[in-house]
Amino acid sequence: MIDYLTKLGVPPIIQEFFAAEEPFFDFGDQQEHFSEAIHRVPATRNLWTAGNQFARQVIITFSALEAVAFLTLNQANYQNFNELLFIATGARISDRQLKWVRLNLKGREFTLAFGNELIGRITDIKVAATIRNKPVRLYVQAGKVIARLKEQTAVFEEEKLSLYAFETRLGIRTMIRTCKPLNQLTFLDQLKYDSSR
Repeated sequence: MIDYLTKLGVPPIIQEFFAAEEPFFDFGDQQEHFSEAIHRVPATRNLWTAGNQFARQVIITFSALEAVAFLTLNQANYQNFNELLFIATGARISDRQLKWVRLNLKGREFTLAFGNELIGRITDIKVAATIRNKPVRLYVQAGKVIARLKEQTAVFEEEKLSLYAFETRLGIRTMIRTCKPLNQLTFLDQLKYDSSR
């Protein structure tokens, strides 16, 4: 077990599930490092995974530590960890990574656990649309987000953008859920905030 994770309130069962024995998570070509002082998320072409490779529930985050925080904060919703597969994309999500998810995890139920800010909401849309093979182009211009899907174009105010708003406006259904931290930008921030109170 890692003292820093224990201090944040991560239970031993969750540390064991994520095999958190060292202050890093291996993406294959690079590592995500963390401590009280730093959290370095690599920009990699690889995906980090934890859990059951055949699980029906797939939760996608940008970092492994964010996955740990997500499960710690939401463990009451996931009683059987054997039914979960976590994927972390690293700091920069690539079309190659999302293509792998689309081709190799067909028929799964996805939950996207990205940040509770504009870039997190844009990432929700990009990831959900790409997994469902609906390539979308997103632009931020003069305080507005412009989404282009095939011949359709929709413009959103930044604060009103969400995967749900995108699907409603463009008439599509990805059947992919999103989950956001309650009062912070990330689940890790929420965990830090909760542990400091």
